[in-house]
Amino acid sequence: MNPSFNLWTDPWITAERRDGSRTDLSLEQTLIQAPNLLALYDPNPLVVVGIHRLLTAIVQDIMAPQSTADLRMIWRVGGFPEAKIRAFGEQYAQRFDLFSEDAPFLQSADLPLFPEKRENKWEIAILFYELPTSTFVAHYQHGLSSDHIFCPTCAARGLLTLPAFASSGGAGIKPSINGVPPIYVLPGGNTLFERLWASLILPEYQPKAASTTVDAVWWRHDPVVEYKAIVHEVSYLHSLTFPARRVRLHPTPMTEPCTRCGAKSAWGVRTMIYQMGESRPDEAMPWLDPFAAYREHGEAPTPIRPQKGKALWREFAGLFLPMTKEEGQKEHTLPPNVLYQRGNVTQDIGPDYALFPVYCVGLRTDMKAKIFEWLEASFDVPAALLQDVNASDVVRTGIEFATDCARTIASAFHKSFSREGSEQYTEFKNRMIDAYWAALADPFRGFINGVAIRDTRETARRAWLEVVVTIGNRVFKAASESVGSQADALRKRVEGQALCGAWLGKKQKDALGESAKAEV
Repeated sequence: MNPSFNLWTDPWITAERRDGSRTDLSLEQTLIQAPNLLALYDPNPLVVVGIHRLLTAIVQDIMAPQSTADLRMIWRVGGFPEAKIRAFGEQYAQRFDLFSEDAPFLQSADLPLFPEKRENKWEIAILFYELPTSTFVAHYQHGLSSDHIFCPTCAARGLLTLPAFASSGGAGIKPSINGVPPIYVLPGGNTLFERLWASLILPEYQPKAASTTVDAVWWRHDPVVEYKAIVHEVSYLHSLTFPARRVRLHPTPMTEPCTRCGAKSAWGVRTMIYQMGESRPDEAMPWLDPFAAYREHGEAPTPIRPQKGKALWREFAGLFLPMTKEEGQKEHTLPPNVLYQRGNVTQDIGPDYALFPVYCVGLRTDMKAKIFEWLEASFDVPAALLQDVNASDVVRTGIEFATDCARTIASAFHKSFSREGSEQYTEFKNRMIDAYWAALADPFRGFINGVAIRDTRETARRAWLEVVVTIGNRVFKAASESVGSQADALRKRVEGQALCGAWLGKKQKDALGESAKAEV
């Protein structure tokens, strides 16, 4: 028997229908049925990002939009032409076979399909960060990596996380094309077709460093991935399927259910070859992925990445909003080009969203080999903010005000309750700050919606200042009441609440005063 599992024709993508039910589809079926599907699904959001980027690369290659007129035409058709999808399959379907001997999908064909026992092998569990493997310990799940066997569906899903999320893994193991994984911003929509249509990137919004002469997207890529290859020219499509690892899955007859999803299959995967694959030269022009946001500090832009204890909504301005670059400015942010493009195309192209839906996924690491957690969140970005720099500045200063107030209540708590050199109240203070940011999440949505409308902008700003101060005083009061009820603690509580209220009140007054000066 020759093992085979072709991602183009075999069902492996789980998608949600509009009625809420789920179905498993092949790549071809997913693209054809996209107008009738709601979204992709997997319990691991990194998998969702990986599949979305693969589908985007295929649609981008099939449709090749060059102008807003092309986007308009695709939108008006309401789906991707079935004839073009089937023609693509006729030409490239053989490049999507997971266990092909001479051209395995996203793997290196020079590595043996059935290796010698002494060959250096990794357990398949390394494809999923939530599973403990070797020295990669997942503290929230215990077990032996050698116990895992994946069905072809799960093996394919894990393989697809590598182009976007492969991170540093020790000496000589470099991250993928986007470096240490950024926060990826994917367009949302009422259907999978809308999400993929909004992910089509016109040439002027693709990375400036992308090659326009050499295109090694996977289905045109040599089936051999060279060990530690330095690639000098990378096209945009190549970046979406970037083989950052030199991999070869080892199929074996499967007599037990998949340890990840419970499915049964004729073939499974226990082990694989896992080595460093392609990377760009260190001196290469910065690669700015259209689905990631960046910060400029006077040097090369760096992606916005998850930070410990920082909810994704606090990065709202940097992730989504335009920013003017002024002389002498220390930091400048660059929202994802997929949003710049959406903000700049004319209103008669695509869905008429007052609120532009986006889905964000990030992987928090130590910037090296340690993986801590993934973060995911959905946002509705007011379409008006994508073009209005002045409104964006109001949101930005609003977040800065909340951040400044967080430092203020932390300082007031420390001054009121912490003895010199004592960490007695650190836990209370940390819980207070966590409660503060959690309580601001819902009011923040109302704030940005109000700012998006010019006539309600100032009212929304003032209301935000008020709610930030109110919540700051409230969480301080709750934290101060947790430190004890002895006489000394009661005195500190009263004095601390008064101090916090005074400091926050001054900040609110200063912020209102700055607004009045600006209006004059």
